[in-house]
Amino acid sequence: MKNIGVIVDNDFNADTRVRKEVDILKKNGYHIYVLCFGFDNKEYENIPGINISRIRMKKRTKDTLFFFFNLLPLYENLWRKQVKKFVKNNSIEVLHVHDLYMSKSVSDAIKNTGKKVPIILDLHENFPHAIQSYNWTKGFLRNLLSKPKHWIKKEAEYLKYASKLIVLSEKYKTDLIEKFNFIKEKDIISFSNVIDLRQFEKFKINPKISKSNGVTLTYFGAVAERRGIFETIDALNTCIDKNINLNLLVIGPIDKADKERFLIRTKKNKNIRHIPWIDLSELVTYMKISDVFISPLHKNEQHESGVANKIYQYMFGAKPIIVSDCKPQKDLIESFNCGISYSTQEEFVSAIITLSQNIELRAELGENGFNNLYKHFDSKSYENKLINLYKEL
Repeated sequence: MKNIGVIVDNDFNADTRVRKEVDILKKNGYHIYVLCFGFDNKEYENIPGINISRIRMKKRTKDTLFFFFNLLPLYENLWRKQVKKFVKNNSIEVLHVHDLYMSKSVSDAIKNTGKKVPIILDLHENFPHAIQSYNWTKGFLRNLLSKPKHWIKKEAEYLKYASKLIVLSEKYKTDLIEKFNFIKEKDIISFSNVIDLRQFEKFKINPKISKSNGVTLTYFGAVAERRGIFETIDALNTCIDKNINLNLLVIGPIDKADKERFLIRTKKNKNIRHIPWIDLSELVTYMKISDVFISPLHKNEQHESGVANKIYQYMFGAKPIIVSDCKPQKDLIESFNCGISYSTQEEFVSAIITLSQNIELRAELGENGFNNLYKHFDSKSYENKLINLYKEL
């Protein structure tokens, strides 16, 4: 079978989507080589059957280089050099490249090897629009230096470096085909962030972690303004003022740009608990002690490109889900009747109060989500789509 090179400019071990795709490829006989970052002095667990090369660097240095991506070629030069060496040393036959901004440096590196290596470009997000919402690009000076709007112009160029494309949803796939006439339907697939059900079934509940008094709302994932965390805090406080016995559990790292604001808003609030990081295997325990899950994402083109991984994880937790009106997650929740969607802050508060006061409704919606997860999102169908894409190369 072919030697597959996986390029990800992040911590491979912690990237659920990349790990899942690699597991599928490995299971189907492909030889997997990974090139990724190794941040600071962190020690990483070995993953059997996968050859991992890490570019050792401080996380802060990586973030700085990426910040100047559109001003200075340092980030792309780094990856161009590393990918060239990686391809030659491991006799790579296909490169699976994660995220739009990586495609040019990888394509240049391939040319420098003198080989013909196809690129499968995996779009984790609608990056040209996602970057507009990142707080580290906001403000006059930051915007001037990071030049986020350049990505709107560069999108077509960077897509053209790919032989095949993988996107988050059928909607995003359709949008790209309609927007760019050089993208053919046979060359692009959607691969949703569905979870590995067999993996989640093996996770054990930790009986030492107990439930708080009152109803617990839980948010899991990166903590940021664009993900609705501050609207959530406002909604919680409004409900508490109405004498609703509520707690908010927030699990995930805080975006650097939002950290000070988040800490100020939560420091003296005894109803809010923040856990910066947990192993994925611990999630089932925290879902067990939760009553309602939330995904309050801001409505923008990035969040319209697919359903977040957390939604499928929440469905496994068999509790109702409150979501903002980003179309992909709204449609999923409403079609399976497994939660409540909202469009305004008042509706957000109303949804929280409704579910807080109705145990039977919580049980009904949670069961709907769990049952439909198994009925519609078994990962086997997605596995076949990925393997068929590789077979076409």
